[in-house]
Amino acid sequence: MILFISGQEIIFVVLIALLLFGSKEIPKLARTFGKGMKEFRKATEDIKREFENSTPEVMEDFKEIKKNLTKDVNVIKENLTKDASEISRNLTKEADKVARDVKKNLDVG
Repeated sequence: MILFISGQEIIFVVLIALLLFGSKEIPKLARTFGKGMKEFRKATEDIKREFENSTPEVMEDFKEIKKNLTKDVNVIKENLTKDASEISRNLTKEADKVARDVKKNLDVG
């Protein structure tokens, strides 16, 4: 969120600071504030740089994970297809056997 501060608000803050700290302390406070902002910017840039440097490594890890998952899914798919074919063959054999038994019983009776 960007803070929008008008000229009047800045003057008000400076007057309050003068009343609270006195004119001799304002330069010290400004220097301390400036150093703090500099350190904050440096830390922000360091975090940004670290994130940008680690992003390609993370993307490579994701690609490797995707590759492994795709391979595993394909193996599972092949196994399921084989199992389904075997079940289908077994059911066909059983259905044929039942049909023969029924026909045999009808012919006998």
